[in-house]
Amino acid sequence: MTYFLGNWRFWAGVLVSAAALTLLVILVDRAQLWAALQSANYLYLAPAIALYFVGQWLRALRWQFLLSPVAAIPVSRLFAVVNIGYMANNLLPARLGELVRAVYLAQREQKVSAPAAIATLSVERLYDGLTLLAIGAVATPALLAAGLFDGASADYRTTAILLAVGVACSFAAALAVFTALAVNRRAVDLLLTVTRILPPRFRQTGTTIILGFLEGLATLNSPRKHAILFASSLPVWLSEAGVYLIIAYSFNLDAYFASTGMLAIAMLLVMVTSNLITAIPTTVGGIGPFEAVAVLTLIGMGVADETATAYALAIHLLALWLPVNIVGLALLLWHNVSLRGLTTLPGSQPAPDAAEGTGPAPGARAAQDD
Repeated sequence: MTYFLGNWRFWAGVLVSAAALTLLVILVDRAQLWAALQSANYLYLAPAIALYFVGQWLRALRWQFLLSPVAAIPVSRLFAVVNIGYMANNLLPARLGELVRAVYLAQREQKVSAPAAIATLSVERLYDGLTLLAIGAVATPALLAAGLFDGASADYRTTAILLAVGVACSFAAALAVFTALAVNRRAVDLLLTVTRILPPRFRQTGTTIILGFLEGLATLNSPRKHAILFASSLPVWLSEAGVYLIIAYSFNLDAYFASTGMLAIAMLLVMVTSNLITAIPTTVGGIGPFEAVAVLTLIGMGVADETATAYALAIHLLALWLPVNIVGLALLLWHNVSLRGLTTLPGSQPAPDAAEGTGPAPGARAAQDD
């Protein structure tokens, strides 16, 4: 707790989130918003939260595959680290939860260095984005064909299209760079030349970090592995879409859509837009931007402003944010781990095996195929 109280970045993120939520609430009829929150059936939260943690288990399973070229780690051990990382992402600014996951994994699993873990998390985030974009590319035409966006202005549609294209190009470019580093030795050598500009005493450290990072990219060295990553990402996000759908019934959003199938497709799009915006680390836990984009998406499909706002607040804060924070903090206490110690990257601290020179050199496996 003292870590948060003394961290100005945390409080800066809290202030931005509070300001965004305040603006969101001010723009709607607060009496109707309160009525929508009161009339919701919160019993739906139980199955929604259970399904959310099924998705967390699937994330751990996918991470196990990403880490497989580096070390074989049981899913049960990764599941705890995933939840601690998501808790940290929700409570710390600038998506520091990714660093927390990497450092904690390196502390628990001696064969995995922090740079290698960070590389696998970078690949994970890339495939999260690409999977969300693929889901959006399927859901959006279906919703447009059903006429759900007929009431949206031309500016709304144009902005949405430009943002989608920009995000898609960014993710595709990043994936291309990471794949080149995983399969092309020249790209690796070019990256390693960066260490030459470092002072002599930092060169070995820089080389160790870069090679460790490259080792974590090994799952990108063949088309088959790319396919496995995409296939394993789909159930992760479809399970989270199930959370959105369950909470939609809590707020009677089905009344706005012609069928259960159309409601499900609409919730897919809400999930896509609200999660893509949180990739930009502007607030603590994405609070504020998440709700704003979810509300805009729902309003564009004809949902009342107050109902959309109530739903966005509930799905984010009660189903996606609070439960994993409770579980993550409980795991930290259970494992007697300090969050402060997990937010500092051990710069020159490779995994013990790598430091002793045992086993293949870091990054060597990244150049190998199946």
